[in-house]
Order: sequence, then structure tokens, then C-alpha cells
Amino acid sequence: MKKFFEKQLMNITIGIAKLLDMESDVEEEKENLISLRDRLLVAVEATDDYKTKNINDEVFVWLNETEILIQEAEKLTAQTETPQQKKECKKLLRKLLAHQFNFSGFYPVIFESFSNGNIHGSQFVCFNSREKASSQLLVALQVHKCSLIGLYGRSGSGKTTLVKAVSEKLKDICGLKVLFVKVTENSNIRTMQDEIADSLNIKFDKNSEAGRARIIFSTIERMYKILVIFDDVPAKFNPEDVGIPCNSEHCKILLTTCCQQGSDFMYCQCDIQLGPLSTEESWTLFQKHSGIDDQEYSSSYDLSNVAREVAFECEGLPGKIKDVGCSLKSKPIEEWKATLDSLKHSMGKWQIFLSFRGDDTRYGFTGNLYKDLCQGGFKTFMDDGGLQTGDQISPSLLNAIEASRLSIIVLSENYANSSWCLEELVKIMECMKLKKQLVWPIFYKVEPSDIRHLKKSYGKDMVQHENNYGINSERVQKWKSALFEVSNLSGKTYKTGYEHEFIQKIVEDADQIKSRLQIRSI
Repeated sequence: MKKFFEKQLMNITIGIAKLLDMESDVEEEKENLISLRDRLLVAVEATDDYKTKNINDEVFVWLNETEILIQEAEKLTAQTETPQQKKECKKLLRKLLAHQFNFSGFYPVIFESFSNGNIHGSQFVCFNSREKASSQLLVALQVHKCSLIGLYGRSGSGKTTLVKAVSEKLKDICGLKVLFVKVTENSNIRTMQDEIADSLNIKFDKNSEAGRARIIFSTIERMYKILVIFDDVPAKFNPEDVGIPCNSEHCKILLTTCCQQGSDFMYCQCDIQLGPLSTEESWTLFQKHSGIDDQEYSSSYDLSNVAREVAFECEGLPGKIKDVGCSLKSKPIEEWKATLDSLKHSMGKWQIFLSFRGDDTRYGFTGNLYKDLCQGGFKTFMDDGGLQTGDQISPSLLNAIEASRLSIIVLSENYANSSWCLEELVKIMECMKLKKQLVWPIFYKVEPSDIRHLKKSYGKDMVQHENNYGINSERVQKWKSALFEVSNLSGKTYKTGYEHEFIQKIVEDADQIKSRLQIRSI
């Protein structure tokens, strides 16, 4: 556990340093380090004795290193400014930024209280798959220049539960004032302003939204520490419209949303993804809510097998697992089977999803494949180009992939040149693993080995992505992994010949598995 947090915290810190583009200076970060040191001492003193004994050594190592860095900073800033001094300042600045968040000895204490449910009665359970997002969130909430944070994940993934658990813990440790604003379909600026005003005991003497926003803004600016959580926000949402300052030293804003595109639009300094539970974690949680581990249930082999399938079809979403599990508790096996059938088919909207590089094959191979599949009676999704905007794949495309039974990936010469195509590919491979989605790669005038080993155009395109995003960026690594995985799948290769005959063979193969592509209306 310790090594996990050390690695994650360091990765986050490096990312933050790049994000800030070294806009801080040594003196400022020295003061931040002193402040963090003092807060850590207070937090450790407030920790139970038996826990403190387990972390004292690590805390003292961190504190000793802190004192050395503070002295180094004081000595360097006292020197006359020269090119060499500037170079040393830049090097020290990186060390200061990294060290601020390399106090991993204290994080296991926080997460121990999470795993024990010791968060004011919270039912939060910190599964292993949640540790990365939890540690990222804890760090981001304490980063000096990170005032706007986005947490994204699918509906039912547990975003609300996580932010409440983390905010409660930080409220105890750091003395944060926490405002929680639930954004609903009926929410508007005025209703959110009213909710915030009630929490802060504000009386409005102005009736306009702008006037009310200024009153909230000035009130928060006078406060020492405050965290404002907007839960389940839409893509286009600006906290300053409500009156929450986005660049205040005293105010942190945490936004949860169902898609990363939304938090990107809101210019969050830190975007954090909350992914699904693992298969075993899903089963553990499902057992808890369904009672399937009770003796009368566990004795039935058939029911146990059906239950595991039901848990799998819940897609690793804690909210869905809880709802389905509770609804099936003490129900006969016939109802379990009916639920399983519904889960397998009711969410499907498309039988086939086509992933392709538009410039390569839209008006040729892929366009003809789409036409023949539709004529063959298959409900097929093909993006017309209107859903691809900016640098991120659109939520509509992600939803279409998730709601499909079979993904056909047309891997052409310039497929890897497009970040949209690569994001689609990552999502498709994820659905193959988590949703048992079928995946057919079509190697259109390319060799699988060139994709597998990143040769020729695929190698050149990936080098360009590395230059754009960083050779060790998590995004690029995911793309490489997805390309390697898809290149190892059994697929079809087209080099020369009549395309219409090749396309007809694909349609015939799809017809052979039509029973597995059945969908129902949502």
C-alpha cells in the first residue's frame, strides 16, 4: 500500500508541476511547504495513538527532509541572481513541489479510516480499484494552486459517495468548511444560490442573479478555508455564475460529472477519473446487498452462477450493483434469470459500432460496409463526423460504444494519427473486457505486426503523440496498450481484390452470430 501511494502521489505532483508550468517561485513554495509541515504535525497529533506509532518513522523522515529543503531554499534565495542561480532555483522548485506531496506515511492512516467506515457513519468502502482516484483527490484538494477539480465517472460509479467521504475526512484534518450542492435537472442559478445562501446564512439584498452572485463571492472571499462541491454538473457550467470564485486562495471547487468532456470544458486544473470496480470487487459488493452469501442461497449452485453473471452485468458500478442486489434479495431463481436477461439486452442500443479513420475510409470501404450492414438488417452506428470536436472523444460516441454488441474496428494506414480513433479504441477494448462486447478488427491495407510493434505509419504517429502529450503520459500509454491488444485479436485482413466481396463476407459472418447481437428498445 505504501509503495502504491508513493508512486501515485509522485505522478500527480509531476503532472501538477507541468500543469503550472513552473509559475511558482522558490520562496512561495517554501512557504507552502512550511504550511504543509505544520498541518501534518497537527493531523498526526490528532491521530489515535496506535495509528501514530505505525507512521511516526515515516513522518519524521519526511519532516527532516523538509527542514533540509527549507534551509536550502533560504540559502539559494539569498544569493545574487545569476544564470546559474536561476538554474538552481528551477531545480529546487521541482524538488519543493515534489516533496510537498511525498508524505505518503500519513495517507494510509486516512485510508485505514476509510476502509473501517470511520467517516461519520458513512458506508464508504475503499476497494483497491478506488485507491488511485481517492489518493489523487486527496492530493488535489491540498495542492496550493489547484482550485478547480473535476471528478468524472459514469452514473452510479460512486462519485458522490467518494467526494463526501474525502471531504468529511479533510474537514476533520484541515478544518475545511464544506458546502455540498446537488445539481439536478431542475436546478438553475437561483436555486443553487439559495442553497448556498442557506448554508452560509446569507441574506440577499439584491434580486438579480448577478447581484446575488457578487454577495456570495464577497462572502466566500472573506472566509479562511472552504470547499464547495457541485455534484453531477452538466458539461457547460461555470461556478462563477453562481458566485463561487474559481481562482481564490481560500476556496476549492470540486465538480463531479458523468463525462470527462464536461470537466475539460470547465478548465479544471485537475481531472480525476473514477473507473468501475473489478470483477471480484463487484461480486463482493453484490453479495453484501443481495444476501447471496447466506446459507440458503449459497447452497444452490445454479443460483450462485446466475448471481455472478448478474453482478458482472452491473458493469462495476456500485450504484447499479446496490440497486439490483437489493431488488433481488430473497427472490426466486426465475426472477434472477429474468433480471439477467434484461441486463444483457435492455441497455443495448446498437448491434454494431464502426470505428474508423474518416479521411481514410469514410467514403469508400467503411461507407460501403455501413450500407451493407444496414441493408442486412443490422442496427449500425457510424459517426458522420459531427460528434468529433476538440481533443477529446465526445460523450455521445462513448455512449454509442457502450450501447453496442459488436465493434468493428477498421484499422487503416492513418488510424493511429487520430486521437479520437485511439480514444475510441481504448473504450472498445474496455467494453470487451467489462461487458463481454465482441470486437472484430479489420486490417485494411495494413499488417497486424506493424500495429503490434508500432512500425511504419503507426510508429510515426505514436512518436508525434509522444511529442504532443509526453512519452510517459498515461494517455499515450493507454493508446499503445490498446493497439497492442487489438493487433493480437483474430480479425480479417484486406490487401487487394474486390472490396465488395470482402465486405459481403463480413456481413455474412455477422449474420452467423445474429442471435448474440439481439437488442431491445431502451
